[in-house]
Amino acid sequence: MCGVAQTPAGPTPLARRTPPDVSSGRLRPGEPLGVYVHFPFCSVRCPYCDFAVDTRAELGARAGWFAGAGPLVSIYFGGGTPGLWRPDALGRVLDAARAAFGGPSAGALEITVEVNPGEAGEEHLAALRARGVNRLSIGVQALDDDLLAGLGRNHRAAAGPDCVRAARAAGFDNVSVDLMFGIPGQTRDGWRRTLDATLALGPEHVSAYALTVERGTAFGALDRKGRLARPDDDAVAAMLEDARAAFAAGGLAPYEVSSYARDGRRSRHNQLYWALAPYLGLGASAASFRPLDDGTGWRFSNPRAADVYLRGDPPRHLERRSAADLDNEAVWLGLRRADGIDRAAHRARHGRDPMAGREAAAATAATAGWLSIDDRRVTITDAGVLYADEIAARLWI
Repeated sequence: MCGVAQTPAGPTPLARRTPPDVSSGRLRPGEPLGVYVHFPFCSVRCPYCDFAVDTRAELGARAGWFAGAGPLVSIYFGGGTPGLWRPDALGRVLDAARAAFGGPSAGALEITVEVNPGEAGEEHLAALRARGVNRLSIGVQALDDDLLAGLGRNHRAAAGPDCVRAARAAGFDNVSVDLMFGIPGQTRDGWRRTLDATLALGPEHVSAYALTVERGTAFGALDRKGRLARPDDDAVAAMLEDARAAFAAGGLAPYEVSSYARDGRRSRHNQLYWALAPYLGLGASAASFRPLDDGTGWRFSNPRAADVYLRGDPPRHLERRSAADLDNEAVWLGLRRADGIDRAAHRARHGRDPMAGREAAAATAATAGWLSIDDRRVTITDAGVLYADEIAARLWI
C-alpha cells in the first residue's frame, strides 16, 4: 500500500564466473551528480577515526568512473549515525568530494548529515555547520516515549524537539525531520498529535514513512507469530491521509509519496535517485549507480560488513541494468512523485513513451481514479497514492 518504496521484481542477471567491469561504458553525460557517504557505526563517539582515510581512498579510486557527469549538487552523509562522526574527519571527506568533482559554491551544493536526537548537541552541530554542512536530517521517528521504546530507539520523546532547537541555535536553516507511522501501539489520535507537534517545530522538510516489517528482523519474527500489534491497513492509510492534509495545511507540500517540503526545500539528493541520475556511494554497504549513454546502467554496492570494506574488497552485487529495466524503473519512480512522469522527457531518455506497452494497465488505473493521464504527463492522484507500489507493479513490463 504505502511506505518505504520497494522496487517491483525485475529481471535478475545470471551469475558470472568473473565479476563484470562496472567502470566500463561511457557515463551518460551532463546529469547532476550526488555523492552518498555511509557511516556504518552507531551510538559510540568517534569510532574508527581512520574511516575517513579509507573513504577518501575509495573516492580517489572511483571518481574517474563518474567523469563527464554534470555538476555535483549533493553530498549526503547517512548511516548508521554520521552525526557521531568527528566533524574534522567528516570535513576531510567533504573536502575530498568537492575537490574530486569540482564542487560548486556552498550555496549551490546541498550537504546533508543524518543525526539522532540526544546524540548531537549544539556545539557538535555548530562544528558541522562550520565545516559546510547546510542541511540536517533528524531521526525523530516518534514523539511518544512508549513508541520509541518499542522501536528500540535510544532517545526519549523530548530529545527530538530539543535536537531541532539545537540545530537552529547552531545556524541551520534547512532541517528535515524523519517520522514513522503504522508503529505497533500507535493510534490515529496519537499520530495526529505528532503531526501537530512536528509542524510546531517549523521544519523545512519532513519524511514520513509507514513501517515496513521485513523478514529476518525481530518485528518480522513477532509478526509471523501474530504478536505484533500494529495498526491495520485501513488505519495506516488513514494516517497517510492525515499526514498529507496536515503538512499541506502547514506549508509542506507533498512532492513524493513519503516526502514533504516547503518551497525550494525539496531534497536535492533524493531527487537524484528518483530521476535515475548518477550517484557514487562511499563506505560500507553504500550503493552506486552509473547511467550509461547507451540507455543501460551499472548498479553496484560495497560490502556490508565494515571490516570487509576496510580491507579494501571490491564492489559487490554488480548488476548491469538493461534499457528496458531502466524504463520500468523510471515509470515506477515517476509515479511516486507529485510531478509525475514528463512524457516528452521520458521518450527522449528511454526511446519510448512511458505508456507504450502499458496502455491497458494504465487505463484500468485511470478508471479506478488512481492515475491522471494527458498528452504531457502521467501523475498519480491523491487516491492513487495509497496504491503507488501496486500501480507500479501492474505497469512493470
